[in-house]
Amino acid sequence: MASSPVDETSPLLRTGDDEDNPRAGHGPEPLTTSRRLSIAVPCLLLMLAAEIGSNLLTVPMSQIAEGIICRRLYPDVGSETWEDARCKNSTVQAELSMLQGWEITFGLIPGLVTAIPYGLLADKYGRKAILCLSITGMILAQITDIVIYTRPDVFALRLIWLGSLWTFLGGGPFVYSAMIYTMANDVSVEAQRSTTFLYLAAATVGAELASGPLTYIAMRQGGAWLSVYIGLALLFIAALLAFAFPETRQLKVGGTNIESRNEPLDNSRPSIWARLSQGISIVTSSTRYLFFDNITLGLLLFSLVFTTLGRYVSIILLQYTTKRFRWSWSEAGLLSSISATVNLSLTAAILPALSQVLMRKIRLSALAKDLVLVRTGITALILGALGIGLARSSITLVIGVVIYALGSGYAPAMRGLLVQMAGEEHIGTLFTAMSVLESIGVLTAGPMMAAAFRLGLGWGDAWIGLPFILASCLLGCAAVVVFGVSTSKPWYQQPATTTNADS
Repeated sequence: MASSPVDETSPLLRTGDDEDNPRAGHGPEPLTTSRRLSIAVPCLLLMLAAEIGSNLLTVPMSQIAEGIICRRLYPDVGSETWEDARCKNSTVQAELSMLQGWEITFGLIPGLVTAIPYGLLADKYGRKAILCLSITGMILAQITDIVIYTRPDVFALRLIWLGSLWTFLGGGPFVYSAMIYTMANDVSVEAQRSTTFLYLAAATVGAELASGPLTYIAMRQGGAWLSVYIGLALLFIAALLAFAFPETRQLKVGGTNIESRNEPLDNSRPSIWARLSQGISIVTSSTRYLFFDNITLGLLLFSLVFTTLGRYVSIILLQYTTKRFRWSWSEAGLLSSISATVNLSLTAAILPALSQVLMRKIRLSALAKDLVLVRTGITALILGALGIGLARSSITLVIGVVIYALGSGYAPAMRGLLVQMAGEEHIGTLFTAMSVLESIGVLTAGPMMAAAFRLGLGWGDAWIGLPFILASCLLGCAAVVVFGVSTSKPWYQQPATTTNADS
């Protein structure tokens, strides 16, 4: 029978009627309306709780760390350290930058080491368990930081670097993100993946939009610690939702569960050495496929090393704003709301609509459409980072932040592009490989940008924006790859032909 065409206007999640080829005796579960809701609603609530919780923790923890450093250098500083000019001098800010930069670096090492193994486990046994482990490890790491910050008289502040050891349990934020996107991919069709990822990004941005004012209000009304405890409570709620989340590995759209299809019927348990050998073989073959068998795919994956600065840029932006423009920490936190407003407009409305125009009016293929969005996004990121670094007033700073936010469609479009090029058999491994490369990027960018910030402080006020100028240069390296890549698939869709014969 001829299959019906699928395009960007098709439903994001298929129903059970679409499952034409269930495997004998163990076919995929039908995606009924209630089943779709049982996947979509917990996923949305989980992302909102986790993102808002994390954002509520970021700003106050920075203010608390700054206060601890300042009081150690100047014991006569009062409780409201953010109002004391000495807490904004180069010595305090250099120490704070170094503390946060290395915290991010150490926090990424567990994910870098464990992402591929966790991805293989997710492909083999399911996504839910890995997601639950990731959130649990992240919560334990946050609790460790909070304990150290509450007793600076007992614990050295740099001990927060060891808190990241907890994220060996589940791989940390990058594996968490990989599992969310893998689950979304499990219930999406090919032409819809980029749009699905855009909506996931929109949920993240919506959380960021809400968390800016929430952080400001919490810190104004109850101080930094109120915001911290609310954020931690939301992370616990996210963990509860993760444990209630349904498994999606068996819901792969398109009929056959690839992993189960290839499993032998022999129920005998292989030895530990056989399992280890098999695991090494799988990792080797997956790595060869992703990076060497398809050079275009490998180059695009490699470009992720240079484009994962957003996480650290957002953190150093707060410190940069409080130092250069004398904003309070709570006021600087509102910058995230400006950025989130632009991001939400793009990911929830503008980019999905643009995707339909590119595919239906201009008749670009799904692959070519994603490449256009990727190139547009990387250009905005470069110009925005450069604008932030060269800003001389609050107005020019905000303009730079807005331009940078216009690049928010880059990540979901890149995910959609890579998924199409990699194929279904390697989805879980692809996302965790992306996490590894993103980890490498931030692993090097954290200390590099922290060092650039300290160097800029030493050179004078005109050079405080040096980290953002450096970021634009690194993003430019990725742009060379993105603009230099050509796809082997057709740029233009062929007009649909009507046939009376079923095949």
